[in-house]
Formats: sequence, structure tokens, C-alpha cells
Amino acid sequence: MVRIRFTVGDFARVRFAPRPAPLQELNAALAMMVRRDGHLLFGHWRQRTMRNLPSTALPLRDLVPGSAAPRFLDVFSDSLAEGLETVRAARPELVRAEMERVYAGQATPPPLWVRDLHRGDAHAWRLLRRAQRSAFDAVLRPAWDLVRDLHREEFARHALTVAEHGIGAALAAVVPGGRLGGDGVWEFASGPPERDIALDGRGLVLVPTFHWAGHPLIADLPGSPLYVTYPAGGGGLPPALSGA
Repeated sequence: MVRIRFTVGDFARVRFAPRPAPLQELNAALAMMVRRDGHLLFGHWRQRTMRNLPSTALPLRDLVPGSAAPRFLDVFSDSLAEGLETVRAARPELVRAEMERVYAGQATPPPLWVRDLHRGDAHAWRLLRRAQRSAFDAVLRPAWDLVRDLHREEFARHALTVAEHGIGAALAAVVPGGRLGGDGVWEFASGPPERDIALDGRGLVLVPTFHWAGHPLIADLPGSPLYVTYPAGGGGLPPALSGA
């Protein structure tokens, strides 16, 4: 269960991302690609995506040795170039802390290039940028126009809900089974662990994704709004497959 606690000011700072975020959509697609459930619906797409991934994208596997990716990959710019720059500009202390977190308890030590990234090596950062760009080109570039169209439809639908019924109704519609209580707490089912997040005036940004069918993904970075990436499109075929 996730509980997000709003102040009065936070309700004025709820917004829906007006355009898709290339790197976040890529994160969602790669996470969906390595899940083991939903084989009947996603099996063919997973196989094709794995087959099409170039070797230059493979270092991304090293960044997620377990089930959680490092938080400095959570980037919500609507420009791929700007998103790549934002990743590179991540604070060194955040990068170090996140790489240590995701490798904690792993039986296999991090590969050399990840250790170089941990210490800020420029070549390791170039390797990561090339991996993200080539993965986007292989997985999402062919379907990106369709992703944009679907995002516009999703944005318009929620904008209409807010205009007619208010932000509470829109939040309830984003995550089936979620509810906004009279105490200003929005709660919905999610994967472990349970989380209780106070916005404290930061606001909330809701980001639809069309390549993820699991629970909402939470990006809680210091000094930023809380980002909630939620599956849109009814859990159907990913655009990268249905648009092929």
C-alpha cells in the first residue's frame, strides 16, 4: 500500500505530464521486458524486444542487478537529449549512494564500468549515455509517434475529469481501487514495501506509461515533486508491438 499525504497547497500543485518522458517510458519498457508474468499478452513483444536490443544497450542490465533501479535514472524531461543531460548531471553523492544501494546484498560484484561510474569516470558516463540512447532507438523510437498520440488522449481525458468532477475524481481514476480520503491521503495498492509519503508542498506529477502493466512507479527525489508513473491504456499491448 502507498499513502501519499497532501497539504492544502499540494492540491494546487497536482498536474498531469503534458507530454511523454522518453527516458521514463524506456525505464518502464525495460522493466516490463524482464518481468516473468503476462506471457500470453507480452511474450512475443518481450522476445522481439530482447532480440532487437543492440549490444551497446546491454550495460543497462548492470545498473539493475535486482528489482529496483537506481533513482538517478528517474528522469521526466519530455526531450530525450535533455533527459540524457539530466542523468549526466546527477549529483555524485546520489549516484554513489544509489549504486551502493542496488548492489547491496548481491552475490555478484559490480562490473568494472559500474565501479568506474561510481567514482565518476567520464568514459563510464559515455557508456551509459550510449546505452540509453541505443535502447531508446531500438525499443521505442519506431512507436514514439503512437506513444505521443496516446499520451495526448490520456491527458485530455484526465483534464476533462478534473474540469467536470475535480482532482479527487481524477486521482481515483488514475489507479483502479485507489481513493482520496477526507484527511487528504491518497492511497492505492502497490508492490512492497509499504510507503507513506508526505508531499509537504512539493506537489505531484502524474505520468502515464504505455509499456508497463504493474503497480504505479514512485519517484521520490529530494527537492523535486513526487512523480507517480501509472499504467495507462488498459494494460493492453505495448505501442511498440501494437504499432508495428
